[in-house]
Amino acid sequence: MLKGMLLIFLSTFMWALNGNVGAYIFQYKGFTPDVLVAVRLIIVGIVLFINDLYHSGRYAFRVVRKRENIPAFLLYSIGGILCMQYGYFTAISYSNAPTTTLIQYTGMFFVIFVVAIKERTWPKPIVYPTLALCSLGLFLMVTGGDPSNLKVNSQAIIWGLISAVGFMNFNLAPTGLSKTYRSMEIIGPSMLLGGIVLTLLTRPDFTAPTWDATATLCVLYTIIGGTLIPFWTFLEGARYTGAQKSSIFALSEAVFSTIVAMVLYHLTFKTTDLVGMLMIFGSVLLLSLPEKKKPKKQKPLRERVREED
Repeated sequence: MLKGMLLIFLSTFMWALNGNVGAYIFQYKGFTPDVLVAVRLIIVGIVLFINDLYHSGRYAFRVVRKRENIPAFLLYSIGGILCMQYGYFTAISYSNAPTTTLIQYTGMFFVIFVVAIKERTWPKPIVYPTLALCSLGLFLMVTGGDPSNLKVNSQAIIWGLISAVGFMNFNLAPTGLSKTYRSMEIIGPSMLLGGIVLTLLTRPDFTAPTWDATATLCVLYTIIGGTLIPFWTFLEGARYTGAQKSSIFALSEAVFSTIVAMVLYHLTFKTTDLVGMLMIFGSVLLLSLPEKKKPKKQKPLRERVREED
């Protein structure tokens, strides 16, 4: 259990650092989200493809060989990974990593309501007060409590919500595929396709950023330290802790992201910002907690004696 917790905390810290590294090269090295996300997705996709080819041989990329897999695969690749990654880094370019991370986590509410619609059932009662708490937290974070004053760039909010929709698709789209294929078999071609589509749509100028040693190291970190290593350590940690607890521990990314931003960039937050962050964090944490099972009512002694007889 302890080993699993440490692995998950390591992965969330690396993800938190990843967002702040992106903020650094956007601000100081002339990078745009188009360039960073395209490079990151394509290179990681190629690395995972080579890994899949090495382990699976001629069965590599089998997830895209069946026609019935294509709709779910496209939703996961374009609507999930691409929207989540591009929305996340674009929102960071307009604001900061901690704020964007918290907005992205509101995608958990989208997951709950979409599942409720698909299953034709009402969400659990806990959802409504936590949604109100999350909404109030967002209000405090983006306005500071004054509705006439927008503290966070409107573009950051829009792109942050797009990343939240991507978070929803990332979690829901591959549910059918994951029953047949390994995670790496799905995520590799999805990242590669997402990167290619983004390149075709935005046509990023890869020569515009300052490609010095620092920028190159930062990009390498987003590829290796921000994707490949934490993805593996998170999956490995989840083996020891279980899916429910791993999703709770994953929330530490928002905490780590805030600490890293305050240390590296001397980013300061007002009281309303911190209260808003705590509200959003608390609402998502409450959603992640396992539901208490009601104890089964025991039959009267007379009935149990009869059944035994």
